[in-house]
Amino acid sequence: MITARTLQKTIARLLEYSGIALHTGKEVKMRCLPAEANTGVIFRRVDLEGQPEIKAEPGNVVSTRRCTSIGLKEDPAATVHTIEHIMAALWASDIDNIIIELDNPETPVADGSALPYIELIQQTGVRELAEERQVIKVDEALWVRKGDMYLTILPYDGFKISYTLVYDHPVIGTQFFEYEKGVNEFVTEIAPARTFGFEREVELLHKRGLALGGSLDNAVLIGDDRTVNPVRFSDEFVRHKILDLAGDMFLNGFIAGHLIAVRSGHFLHVELASKIHDKYKQNISIGGESSVVY
Repeated sequence: MITARTLQKTIARLLEYSGIALHTGKEVKMRCLPAEANTGVIFRRVDLEGQPEIKAEPGNVVSTRRCTSIGLKEDPAATVHTIEHIMAALWASDIDNIIIELDNPETPVADGSALPYIELIQQTGVRELAEERQVIKVDEALWVRKGDMYLTILPYDGFKISYTLVYDHPVIGTQFFEYEKGVNEFVTEIAPARTFGFEREVELLHKRGLALGGSLDNAVLIGDDRTVNPVRFSDEFVRHKILDLAGDMFLNGFIAGHLIAVRSGHFLHVELASKIHDKYKQNISIGGESSVVY
């Protein structure tokens, strides 16, 4: 359950990690620094002049093509791609405030899941801050739709995701999974689920400059009638979709509500996150009487 009197948290000390980026295929060096209360999640591009900082929030999303990308509208070069996996790890690790330095425009993909990031945070440790956490508690249904894709959030005293994945492909078909914070273990049931792609799409994606860093070490590759590499769960695909959704929802920080998704992807995730922000987040006053926003 999400409680009303929770202190904000950050990492206990510096965290460093290097690895290949999923889409650009570039080697990325990442440094995560502790941050003060009310900072939020900040990405800092240390390879660019002035080291521009981009806050992870719905208004800074600049693309949802195959991943969630944030950037500064006044500086097109200041972008960070594929933030959803590390955002999911921060949410699962109970981190409110952090500064993430990158020397490239994309986060490292690690093994294609959120688990390596969570394990790094566990090794580094978490530190409480003096300010109370602001949690958005949804008090009425909000929804978005695009064609046969749907995403809604309902009032709920906790955090739950019910996801139905439907693919016209024999390896995936229809999968359903329901995750609830406090009932399911995110670290064991959701975090290990990896991103996935189709063998028949690889050449086209490469021509578009996407998935250049993808490999069997960081993604599940799906052939015509089987996966090329072994899966970690029989329903790994829907579990990864829940991972992505949790990460994208963290653009608004911590939320109480029940998310119901059908075929939803990053575009709808950000559309709903924007609706939530417009209704609740912009009215938050830090340091109020309650840490839950109604």
